[in-house]
Amino acid sequence: AFTLFVAVTFPFFGDLLGFFGGFGFTPTSFFLPCILWLKIKKPPRLSASWFANWGCIVVGVLLMLVSTMGGLRSIIQDASTFQFYS
Repeated sequence: AFTLFVAVTFPFFGDLLGFFGGFGFTPTSFFLPCILWLKIKKPPRLSASWFANWGCIVVGVLLMLVSTMGGLRSIIQDASTFQFYS
C-alpha cells in the first residue's frame, strides 16, 4: 500500500529510482571492486591488470556522473509540470 501511495504521489518515481540507481548501483558494480582488488592484490604498476582496473575505475566514475546527472535532469523536468493527484 505504501509503494502504491508513493507511486501515485510522485509520478516521476521511475526517474527517482534512476537517480538513486546511478548514484548507488554504479559504484558497487563498476569501480569499488576494482579499487578493492588493486588494494588487496597490489599488481605491478603499468601491468595489463593494473591498466584494466584503472580503465574500469575511470569508466565507472564517468558512468556514475552521467547517470546521476541524467536522473537529476529527468526529475527536474518532470517536477516542473508536476501536480498532485491529477
